[in-house]
Amino acid sequence: MKRILFFLCALLALPLAAQTVLGHITNEFNEPVPYANVLVQELGTGTTSDDQGYYELNLNLEGNYRLVFSSLGYTSNKSSVIVGLDTVELNIRLETSGVELNEITVNASKRDPAYGIMKKVSDNRTLHLRSAPPSRSKVYVKAVEEIERTARRPAPEPEETDEGGVPDPFAEEEKARKELLGRLNLLEMEVQLNFQPPHNYKEERTAYQAYGNVRGLFVPRFAETDFNFYRNMVSLTDIADSPVISPLSGTGVLSYKFKLISTDLEGDQIVYKIKVTPRKRGNSTCEGYLWINEGSWTINRLDLGFSKYALKFFDEFRLEQDYTPYETAEGEDIWIVNRQALKYVAKQGKRTTFRGTTTLSYSDYEHNYAFPPKFFGNEVAVTTREAYKRDSSYWEGSRTVGLTEEEAKMVSIRDSLKAITSSKEYQDSIQDRYNKITLMEIAWDGVGFRNNEQKSHLYVGSLPELIDFSVVGGWRLGPYASYNRRYPNGQMINTSGGLNYGLKNGDLNGHFSTWFRYDPFRLGDLSASGGRSYESINQFDAYLNQLRPSNYILKDAGRVRHSIELVNGLTVYNEVELSARKPITGLETSSFLDGLVDDEEEVQEFEPYEAFITTTAISYTPGLKYMREPDRKIRLGSKWPTFSVLHRKGWSGPLGSDIDFDFVRFSIEQQIIFGALGTTNYEFRTGKFINTKDLRFIDIKRFRQSDPILMSDPRQTFQALDTSLNTSNLFLEFHHIHHFNGALVNNIPLLKKTRIKAVAGGGFLYLPDEKFRYQEVFAGIERVFKIGARRRLRVGTYAVLADANNAKPTTAFKISFDLIDLWKKDWSF
Repeated sequence: MKRILFFLCALLALPLAAQTVLGHITNEFNEPVPYANVLVQELGTGTTSDDQGYYELNLNLEGNYRLVFSSLGYTSNKSSVIVGLDTVELNIRLETSGVELNEITVNASKRDPAYGIMKKVSDNRTLHLRSAPPSRSKVYVKAVEEIERTARRPAPEPEETDEGGVPDPFAEEEKARKELLGRLNLLEMEVQLNFQPPHNYKEERTAYQAYGNVRGLFVPRFAETDFNFYRNMVSLTDIADSPVISPLSGTGVLSYKFKLISTDLEGDQIVYKIKVTPRKRGNSTCEGYLWINEGSWTINRLDLGFSKYALKFFDEFRLEQDYTPYETAEGEDIWIVNRQALKYVAKQGKRTTFRGTTTLSYSDYEHNYAFPPKFFGNEVAVTTREAYKRDSSYWEGSRTVGLTEEEAKMVSIRDSLKAITSSKEYQDSIQDRYNKITLMEIAWDGVGFRNNEQKSHLYVGSLPELIDFSVVGGWRLGPYASYNRRYPNGQMINTSGGLNYGLKNGDLNGHFSTWFRYDPFRLGDLSASGGRSYESINQFDAYLNQLRPSNYILKDAGRVRHSIELVNGLTVYNEVELSARKPITGLETSSFLDGLVDDEEEVQEFEPYEAFITTTAISYTPGLKYMREPDRKIRLGSKWPTFSVLHRKGWSGPLGSDIDFDFVRFSIEQQIIFGALGTTNYEFRTGKFINTKDLRFIDIKRFRQSDPILMSDPRQTFQALDTSLNTSNLFLEFHHIHHFNGALVNNIPLLKKTRIKAVAGGGFLYLPDEKFRYQEVFAGIERVFKIGARRRLRVGTYAVLADANNAKPTTAFKISFDLIDLWKKDWSF
């Protein structure tokens, strides 16, 4: 029996050992070709020659095979071979191609051909960018968010019954419906994407539908983030603090290590799978895999993850991008993007995880599309009014990525709920319930009245809101109310007002304001406000000075303001104010603040007077990018500075005005992104009173005293100015701050794990007529803390060194607390 088994095993092993193809791969100079690729076209698998050019290929089945031999710097060779019981020897000679072998960089220590492959792609990178023609394509966007919640200990739920105590047969189904709606959100969008090299994009959003809360879903704007890894730096606007260095860039080998994982034959195309690993894990690198097409040296697909240390809102973010071959009218084969998948994760504590996937499916590609003149400009996206009116039948015929069973069920449920909740009967019932006055509203929430047809809302403050406080005289009592309305064409109006009575001085103050946005697209605003109040002389002074009564006057005022964007980026602002200014001498100014804040200054004494002041300001931002919605405009920013000019005029005579002055100011402000080195913000201002015939102390130009401990906005204020300054003459003022976004800390192995980031900046003030010069520099560290799934708190500590020509150098230490703006997706400074 043992002999029979041995004989059978020998028979089985014989053909396996015999079905082998081996040989030697050389070039035309009879030199071995190391690490050449040997692929079996029928199987899509293969092997690699050793460092002497020898290869051995084992096949499981007999038959005819077509082998493809290729190597960097050589022309591919295809040979047919018949494999039977005997070993087949097949020696191959590869001819040198146009690129010399010594031009190919190979990592000598690891002898990995991936470096040579990446150099070929890098060398052709600029060619791919320049050869990209004008084109347009249709993009279907599907963004899905699934919320995973882990309960501590699920409590036993009582069985739901009807009035007769019979178990509700629909309870489980209703519970499942609520659970599905609570954990699944979906956004769909259809875009006509237009592109003109090198950087011009314009999106025409023709369909849009949101299901649930979609605030956490990420949808890229191509003008800001196109994920084109043929560029040296890949912008990650709204995703990360800084752009990422492309592995294909000219300096990619300095930032990444590469390893060839496999060589595969996909149809007739040889594809190299290369692992990409950062040499230093920093904010401006990525990690994952690239698939490279042999011959054309283009991207076949990629799967890359971005550093968690740089992400603004997410804990994880990955990009999958697939390319497909496209034959042009000229018969040329090019590779174009046909799918992108953005996968991101945001965690809230240990028990809630938000998992999002945004899939972009490309179709109907039009090569060398002829766009009309001036089609591309500063408008980078436009959403049509019809986009928000697409029904379910439209989406069923437009989706290029189908919905899952759960997604389809959720969409069906939400469509049904929308039909109910948008009905007039339902809206009226909700309105009637909301408009019913309750004791809780009077005592705490405030009383509200809503009109759904007019889209208006009236609010009256609650009892606690009757209580107010003023630095002058302390506690005050009085009502407050507001009214707002939104019109179908996007116009809005807001009105508010209140009265308050001072318990200590027995005085009556009040205020009102009305704001009307009459042109939503051009941000045309008209407002009127006024009243009687105690107003700070320097409203932008240090917060401690704002708590001192000596900084206040009594002001009766009325003002009208108007602003509008005349053309894109050019905004004009006008203001007219008539006020009666009076001292607060004779009033009781004490309050509980007296024990907290020292006020060594006396209340300002002066003769009451009238002041009629007009202000005109013009600001211009060249190249301001924007998105057009049906009834509004969304500004996206510009790479150019914003230039501003202001003129403030105090008039003598009109309406009894007693003042006479003219003040002019010029300013420049800009944000500059220096790639992986960080982001800089600066602002320069200069100005002067060109007329001071009757300039009162209230209208003089003032410079804010620095706050103790707290860091104020370094783009607007100084951090170690120990007193308030003023001038009526020429001034020069400069502020600067640079966030390194990890560029410094990432070079320190242990420190970078703390996720702190370095920041530095400074300021300069020069008053020529007063012969005063002040300068300061600061440096610090900042760290971002999670306080929710997408809420972020940035805490910073800073050291300040200041010097003035009339004082000794001083130092100060500051801290800052900054919540990220979820709408702008950026910090305050």
